[in-house]
Amino acid sequence: MNITDHIYKELKKRLERGVYLSGSRFPSEAVLADEFGVNKMTMNKIVSLLARENYLLRGVRGAGTRVAPFNDLRPRGTIAFIAQLLPFETQILKGIIRECSRNSITTVIESPRPGDLPHRLLFLKNSGVTGVISAGYGIFDVPEGMIHFCLDYDPPKNGFPPRTHFMNSDNFNGGVKLVNEILRRGHREILIFSSERFLLSPNASVMPRVQGFNAALAKAGFTDMEARTFYGSSHSIEDARYFLEHYLELYPETTLIMTDTDGSAELIHKAARLLGIACPGEIALTGFGNVTLLPIATVNQEPERQGELAARYLIRFQEEGEPEDPVNEYVETKLIGIEEIPLNFQVKNG
Repeated sequence: MNITDHIYKELKKRLERGVYLSGSRFPSEAVLADEFGVNKMTMNKIVSLLARENYLLRGVRGAGTRVAPFNDLRPRGTIAFIAQLLPFETQILKGIIRECSRNSITTVIESPRPGDLPHRLLFLKNSGVTGVISAGYGIFDVPEGMIHFCLDYDPPKNGFPPRTHFMNSDNFNGGVKLVNEILRRGHREILIFSSERFLLSPNASVMPRVQGFNAALAKAGFTDMEARTFYGSSHSIEDARYFLEHYLELYPETTLIMTDTDGSAELIHKAARLLGIACPGEIALTGFGNVTLLPIATVNQEPERQGELAARYLIRFQEEGEPEDPVNEYVETKLIGIEEIPLNFQVKNG
C-alpha cells in the first residue's frame, strides 16, 4: 500500500467513525500535509477524492472544506448475529451492538431453525452481510465472501474450518477457580450435575469447565469425582429430580452441588423444591454463566466482551483482509457471588 492509499484510508476511516463531526470544518490541506508528512499536492488529490465520494463538501475558494452532513450516520457495513436470544446470548448481542455502533456498522439478528440456516446465510450474503457471529449453532459452512466468528464453542481438534474463527471464555480456568474457592471454604462432600455435554451428545467429550472442576479436585486429592458426576439434559426436571434422589442417597453427607450452567443450577433448585430440599440453603449450589437471579456463586464468562471482540475482529478484517491464521481467543473469566458459598459446618467450628 503506497502512502497516498494509506492516508486516504485513514482519513476515510476517521470520517466514517465520526472523528470529524458532520457539517464541521475539515482540517486544511496544509495541516493534513504536515501531519502525514506529504506535500500539499498529494493531500489535494486525497481530499478531492473524498469529496467526489461525498465524504466532504468543497466550498468556494477560501471557504474551506466541510464534512458532509450526516456522513457519520451512513452505515459502513452489516454484521449478522445468529443465535437464539436466551439470557447468555443477549449479553453477547449487547457487546456486538456496542462495537458496531462505535464503527457505524449495522447489526442484523437471525434465529433460524438449523435446517433453514444455509438458506438464511445465502440470503444474508446477497443482502450485503460479510461477517457472521454465531452462538449456540456450533460450526457451519458460510458462503464464499463471508467470515464466521463462532462464540462460546471450542474449535475441533482436527483443524479449523475455512473462514471460521473462534471466541470463547476460558472455561477451564473458570472451573478451576470456582473449585478452589469451594475447597477454601471447607467443602469436601461435593456432587456435580452437568448438562453441557448432554446438550451436544450423550457421548460427547467432557466440556472444558467440567475438566477444570475435575483437574482442581484431582489436584486436591479427590479420587471419586467421576462417580459423583451426573450427566443430564439441561431442560429435564426428571433428570434433575433423579440426580437429587439417587445421588443424595448415595452421598448423604453432601454439602454442595456444582453445576456447569446457570440454567442447570436453576433446574436443580426447582427439582429440590419439589423434593422439599433447600438448595441453595441446606445444600449449597453453584452455577456457571452469570445469568441467573439465584443467590449462588457463578462464573462470569464475559459474554459482552466476547461479542465486542468478535465484532471488532470482523470490522478489522473488512478493512484489512482476513489473516492467514484463524483467530482462537479466550476471554478471562471472573468469579461472581463467592460470598454465597457458605463455610462448611466443620470449618465454622474449628
